[in-house]
Amino acid sequence: MKTWEELVTLAKDMASAAGRKATDIADLAKLKLKLAENEKAVEATLTALGRLFYETRKGSQEPDEDMISELIAQMDELYATGEQLQAEIDVTRGRKTCADCGAANPEGAAYCNCCGKSL
Repeated sequence: MKTWEELVTLAKDMASAAGRKATDIADLAKLKLKLAENEKAVEATLTALGRLFYETRKGSQEPDEDMISELIAQMDELYATGEQLQAEIDVTRGRKTCADCGAANPEGAAYCNCCGKSL
């Protein structure tokens, strides 16, 4: 039978583990929220780019190259941010995402479980 001190120590350890798990869950939720916000920004930027293209073609006017370049640079930045956020989510969840097919794999996997490509 355990002594009172051992039970108190065990309870403290369990409370600490629960606190770490709660923090991990909160961090994951924050990352998912940031990723969702990034995806909304991607959609808005693509919409703006499409609208600019449509208005240019419809009106037979010259495209605003500066605006197009700015929107494309913004898209590149948003895509890079999305990839970084997804990588952070994968690390938090203990998995890797295949660069070829996008499938989730366990952290220690050397090859994708879906397509077989090297990770």
